[in-house]
Amino acid sequence: MPALGSHTADLLVIAAYLAATLIIGLWAHRLLRTGPEDEESYYLADRRVPAWMNGVSYAATAINADVAPLYCGMAAVIGLPVAWFYLSRFGLAWMIVAMLFAARWRQLNIRTGPEFYALRFGGRGARLVRIYTALFAVAVSMVPWIGAGLLGTHKIMQPVLGIESKWATLACVVPLVAGYVWVSGFAGVLITDVFQSAVIVVASAALLIAVLINVGGPSELAEAIKVAHPAEQGEILSSLPAPGHEILGPLLVVAWLIVPTIGRGGSVDLDGQRIFSCRTAREAAKVTIWGQLAMFVMLLLITLPVLGMLAKHPDLYHATRGDREQVYGLMLVEYLPPGVLGLVVAGALASVMSTISGYLNYGSQTVVNDVLRQLFPNAALLDPRHPRVLWVGRAITLVILLAGVWVMQASDSLFRIAMVISGMFAASAAYYWAQWWWWRANLASWVAAMVGGPVIYFFLDWLLPQSAWWNAQLAAGEAAIDALAMLHAMIGIVLTTCLWVVVALLTKPESDETLTSFYLRARPLGWWEPVRRMIAAEVPQQSSAPVTPSLPAEPRFLLLGGLGVALVGAAWIAAGVLGVSQLTVGNCTVAAGLLIAAAAGGFVFRYLFDWHMNRLEAD
Repeated sequence: MPALGSHTADLLVIAAYLAATLIIGLWAHRLLRTGPEDEESYYLADRRVPAWMNGVSYAATAINADVAPLYCGMAAVIGLPVAWFYLSRFGLAWMIVAMLFAARWRQLNIRTGPEFYALRFGGRGARLVRIYTALFAVAVSMVPWIGAGLLGTHKIMQPVLGIESKWATLACVVPLVAGYVWVSGFAGVLITDVFQSAVIVVASAALLIAVLINVGGPSELAEAIKVAHPAEQGEILSSLPAPGHEILGPLLVVAWLIVPTIGRGGSVDLDGQRIFSCRTAREAAKVTIWGQLAMFVMLLLITLPVLGMLAKHPDLYHATRGDREQVYGLMLVEYLPPGVLGLVVAGALASVMSTISGYLNYGSQTVVNDVLRQLFPNAALLDPRHPRVLWVGRAITLVILLAGVWVMQASDSLFRIAMVISGMFAASAAYYWAQWWWWRANLASWVAAMVGGPVIYFFLDWLLPQSAWWNAQLAAGEAAIDALAMLHAMIGIVLTTCLWVVVALLTKPESDETLTSFYLRARPLGWWEPVRRMIAAEVPQQSSAPVTPSLPAEPRFLLLGGLGVALVGAAWIAAGVLGVSQLTVGNCTVAAGLLIAAAAGGFVFRYLFDWHMNRLEAD
């Protein structure tokens, strides 16, 4: 990325972006017209946020500083099928959240994800699970990513503005982000995320247009790729991943479809804040649908310009991973004039700042709600009605931010440790579905999943390399290493699932009171028939006894029906993404077919969505 010290227009664009972000963020609570300063308004924007805004915000938070280099680097060696990298990872997973979980999460009327365990498990153990889950989320899932975001900001500003010191970068960015999160809370996160998403889209679209103008148009782009890559043109311009591809073949796409999808929706963090802040359960179910649409638009616009670089620099296709990940910066140098370059740099900064602000706000909320209140239940200052409770949350925001700064200064080492810890607990992911869908899931099985997952992860990490076949595959190249990582994850998930299922069957379920109370409040899908019979059998012994809550009949195949609707939803969005990809290279016939299929699928999905929400009684 070029230094902009002599490009006044670019510097002015970046300065204008930073100033606009601060002003919009500080006024966000007024724009959303949130109520007086209390927890509902500060952390959940009075629970009346439209689904589209929550979805766009969630998508912006998912686009971190590493996204453009990583995805563009993959596009340089894959071509158009790079879309399957994100379609497989997010498409079905986010639809499952929408169709099977979001409405039920919203109907619980809780504030944070860890609060769920106070309802699902009984006794003091539930409180310990709640505290642990909140601390783990902040320490492993948030603080390292805040540090990575700050480090990504420095990597953007260092070559652009010539800033060598990390502290100088922090001085430019941290007061700005902390300022609007401090003043406006979740409203500030939402409004600035929408603004930052618009900046990312406009900046990326400007780069794509510049590439198409440079090459002469979509058809000319395809011809240039055919000339530059006569042997690989079919793979680069295809809608489907090529069998045996070095980086992303069909089997790896299937692995990416399965592993990240398992457990999605059964536990929430940032997505939970977006779900809980919606007006209704039906609106909550739309959050990840809007989020998926917004994120895929941004990823499409970020990756499609790489085709111009493949036509111009054929060697990129066979470059090393490190060299490929420089392609994003090279594109900016080759295609963008002054002023527009500053806009793209602003878009890169936007992707980082949205991530940092989201983690700061939710992190402080869950520490106050799920850690401090559980440790100090009688503290008057932590009472939701206390006028100073938000100042405790703001202080926690600063603590989390300082921890992120520390991770940034420690650079890559701590970040890698956090990634290893995240991998350890991925083996436990299936339990998150079980705690919603299976009445026998209990505290003992939760402990087995959370302890057994890391133990099995490390055991497999030692055992698998003992195999000669495994080592031979590791030496086969980049794609083989990624495939083995997915296989490692799958084996870990299967073994860990067997462990906690056995523990659940060998130990007592939660108390009848806990199970019936949870079922009546959460109305979970899946295997809860014994609890339903238990509730139905609770007939008052005397006429003066309280009436048992009514138990409406559950529609048949509610879980499978929701999964089917999720598959339709993932399919129509995928068709749209692939259609736009083909349109970019002038393949109008295939593009028209895919876009017509997407339009028809979208129409069917809208009908099926309403049908399923009615069955869920999601008003």
